[in-house]
Amino acid sequence: MKTTLTRLRIKYFAHYKKSAVKICMLSSLLFSMMLLFNSCQKNINDVPVNTSTSSQSDLQLQKYDASVATDWYRLQLRFLLHKNSTLAFGGYFGYIGIGLYESVKNMDPNAISLSEKLYQMPQMPAKENGKSYNWQLSANAAMASLVRHFYVGLSATDSASIDSMENAYNQKARYTGTDEFTRSQAFGRSIADAIYNWYLTDDINLSNVGYVPPVFPGAWVPTPPGFVNPPVLPYIGSARTYLADDLSGVAPAFPVAYSEDPNSSYYKMVKELYDVSKTLTDEQKTIANYWVDQGDGVGYTPAGHDMYLATEAIEQNGAHLLKAAEAYAKAGIAERDGAIVCFRSKYTYTLIRPVSYIQKLIDPTWLPFITTPPHPEYPAAHAAVTGSVMQALQVVFGNASVTDHAYDFRGWVPRTYSPIFDAAKEAGISRYYGGIHFRISIETGWGLAKTVGTRVGTIQLHNNNDY
Repeated sequence: MKTTLTRLRIKYFAHYKKSAVKICMLSSLLFSMMLLFNSCQKNINDVPVNTSTSSQSDLQLQKYDASVATDWYRLQLRFLLHKNSTLAFGGYFGYIGIGLYESVKNMDPNAISLSEKLYQMPQMPAKENGKSYNWQLSANAAMASLVRHFYVGLSATDSASIDSMENAYNQKARYTGTDEFTRSQAFGRSIADAIYNWYLTDDINLSNVGYVPPVFPGAWVPTPPGFVNPPVLPYIGSARTYLADDLSGVAPAFPVAYSEDPNSSYYKMVKELYDVSKTLTDEQKTIANYWVDQGDGVGYTPAGHDMYLATEAIEQNGAHLLKAAEAYAKAGIAERDGAIVCFRSKYTYTLIRPVSYIQKLIDPTWLPFITTPPHPEYPAAHAAVTGSVMQALQVVFGNASVTDHAYDFRGWVPRTYSPIFDAAKEAGISRYYGGIHFRISIETGWGLAKTVGTRVGTIQLHNNNDY
């Protein structure tokens, strides 16, 4: 009996010991899981004060989409669709884009002011340290002020649309109180005023008064149908560029010596263009017409078409507000610098247009498929200027593609370019199909574009270069 009781006790305590061990193990596991859960809770919800700057920057950047920027640019494009404009050559899109960028750059503490990068750009107003801002409100205020500064002579309807856009984004923005609203708006307006005051020191000369074209074999002469003389924009090559590296320098000299001999390389070059003009395909005609960009309700201006593509690239690639501001700033900088370098080159060489040579030596009744602009032939401006913008955008967005819906309203099929610089390739070759530029001039324009556009696109605006 005693032996049996002892055995039962031993068995009971052995069973109890195993259960206790299991309970302890289970308790330990539960405790560990609670610690892990609490740790996860802290990581997700309780972002500590010393979280890395890059993490905070990412959250801040993604908070603001690009709509306030793209909507303001689409409003400007609407203005440009209905009147011809000197915005491309005046470089106003550069000033506007720079102002947009400066109004929002502080959303990322690692962003760099363009005043540290651009030639003679003054220092911009600083935000108040330790104070909160709504960067959508700041961008909205800056763009409203800049558009009012640069678009003069608008109709009452267009002026009212500026007020409506500004009011719409003021009502849409989420802000923490009256002080933040007022502070954000005041900051954006102070940037716009500083940019406009800088613009008032601009030395660009858009007139052609007093210019006398040089006379030599192969020199530019007035072209049909208007025979405008003197040609346009002869003085802009001496204007202040945004980048110091673009203050001087021209395209290389035209590589084919002028000659009227039918056996010469020059004559054969012109004859090739003439022959192509006689056998244009429907697609070649479409390309030529697509890039006429004459304004006056028929199409965008050249600068307008370029900024339309910039807007499409921003929207189609899902850029946040700061990325959009960088893209618009660099597109505008490239537009102006590309135009200045191109026209400095044009008036260094002052070369004859195809129509003048062909009517004199090949076919006196010939006219190009599109109208020849009243300025010298070499290098091709569409290739150089649109090319500079597209190259800058390609650097910003990498090898992304863009689909151009600029002329959907005319019933034309959208055109897709991959990568973005392919838009410049088409813009350039459109002038060959149009009969107004030689291939060499277009290829030289692309070369200038690669140089200027890359120079602009690679401006370092972020210490970590991760946005």
